[in-house]
Amino acid sequence: MSDENTTPQGSKERNVDQPDVKKGWRSFSIIWLVPLVALLVGGWLLWRDVVSKGPEITLTFQTADGLEAGKTSVRYRDVDVGKVTEIKLSDGFDHVRLTVRMNDDFSDYLTDKTEFWVVRPRVSGRGITGLDTIVSGAYIEVAPDDTGAPEDEFVGSEEPKLITSEDQGTRFILKAEKLGSLSIGAPVLVRGVEVGEVLDTELDDDAKGVSIPIFIKKPFDQLVKRNTRFWDSSGIAVDLNADGLSLRAQSVRSVLAGGINFYTPDDKPQGDVAEPETVFNLFKTLEQAELQNTGYSQKFILYFDSSVRGLSRGAPVEFNGIRVGTVDSVELEYVVDEHSFRVPVLVTLEPERVSVVGGQMGLLQHTETIKTLVDNGLRARLKTASFITGQLFVDLSMNPVAPARYLGDQKGDIPELPTLPQKIDEIANSLTSLLEKVETFPLEEIGYRVLGTVEGMENIVTSPALTEGIANLQQASAGVNKLIENLDSSVLPATQKALDSAREALSGVRDVTGPTSPVRYNLEEALKELTATARSLRDLAEFLEQNPSALLLGKKRSEGE
Repeated sequence: MSDENTTPQGSKERNVDQPDVKKGWRSFSIIWLVPLVALLVGGWLLWRDVVSKGPEITLTFQTADGLEAGKTSVRYRDVDVGKVTEIKLSDGFDHVRLTVRMNDDFSDYLTDKTEFWVVRPRVSGRGITGLDTIVSGAYIEVAPDDTGAPEDEFVGSEEPKLITSEDQGTRFILKAEKLGSLSIGAPVLVRGVEVGEVLDTELDDDAKGVSIPIFIKKPFDQLVKRNTRFWDSSGIAVDLNADGLSLRAQSVRSVLAGGINFYTPDDKPQGDVAEPETVFNLFKTLEQAELQNTGYSQKFILYFDSSVRGLSRGAPVEFNGIRVGTVDSVELEYVVDEHSFRVPVLVTLEPERVSVVGGQMGLLQHTETIKTLVDNGLRARLKTASFITGQLFVDLSMNPVAPARYLGDQKGDIPELPTLPQKIDEIANSLTSLLEKVETFPLEEIGYRVLGTVEGMENIVTSPALTEGIANLQQASAGVNKLIENLDSSVLPATQKALDSAREALSGVRDVTGPTSPVRYNLEEALKELTATARSLRDLAEFLEQNPSALLLGKKRSEGE
């Protein structure tokens, strides 16, 4: 081998045909940046989706009509805040369960006070709503509330809710015995102007009444005072009074869906504006609302021993036709000692309904005044308010002649007022007394005597003696007739002659007393002479009375004689 083909020991053989390869970052190809960037962007998007994903909740509805998974949205004020991801039936197939993915910024408003409902086209007391869903499809509306406890399972309502907030108005609660024709969305009116509506209708826990939340819009919520009175103005009111038959109705909406009116009495001191969630009583009519007791009142107990059919709770207590109270309750009691029944009627009298003239009267004076009135004849009696309906009312009147009748023991905490029986009861008692007296008559003995009398009369009528007497009477009648005929033929001519003679005598007397009769002239002259004689005697008497000595001395002569 030559030196050219040999290499030194420990050196590497150099290949002229192979290029030199340099290792390090300069050997990384730029084309690998594309998938790297895509990986980073995908990871960031995945991280953002995981981090920004909102909470998942479950909604329960009776039906999924119009709802569709992946399309139906959850909205608040027409803004999407969630979407339905899954729809399935419950275990018992009695309702549907919706899985909804909410936005992350809405998680603080998912509390037990938040409400959901489905918006569909519907006709209700509020009118026709949800027409836009005919094109866009049904969606779920939410009313958020961040004041409750966190919740992830909700029961959706089948009826739409009114979205309320404190900056838009105030929420109040009405209490009533029955719901009547009121429904969700029924209007709340003031003098016919709609100022709010009914939010919901709920049955109380004890099932003895209903609660009706209402919402009054601003600024009308300032009209609701602590002494404001609400009444149900639903439907059509029919009044039959002295003016005749009258019909009253509010708006068409209140007739169809019901309605509520309220007012604040002007004759009472205005109270403070009612706070939110204040509870008010809902009266059936305006008349009951006006009769609400707001001043001093006193309860009394009345006892009646007759039928009180037609007397019911709420019936008026009147004095001289003016309402002064209300019947609170009508019950039935059995008195063991007397083995009898009685009816206690609890009434509330309101003395402030009576105007006081000449001063003021305190609470103690009211009580003393009623006691004085009772001593002077104040009595209670049931009277008929209407012969058509048979309704009764309690009438107070002054009857000083009637004694105070107390059917109770007067040992209770509630004072008792004396009562009088009804007029019809007095008539019935009189008839009963009369019948009792009639029953004591010996009617059987009287009947026997009358029968004997009739038999005796029959014997007399049919006796031969009566027949013979009648025949004799007929004969006597014939004799009388003959006597009358004889009188006509003999007595009457003689009587006629006597009358003619009397007539002639009267004619002679007339001639003697006539104006030209000499006898009458002579008689008149004689009367004149008698008159002159009497005058002379009267003059002589007067002279002797003035000159009694003339009887002895004679008449004095005058100086001229």
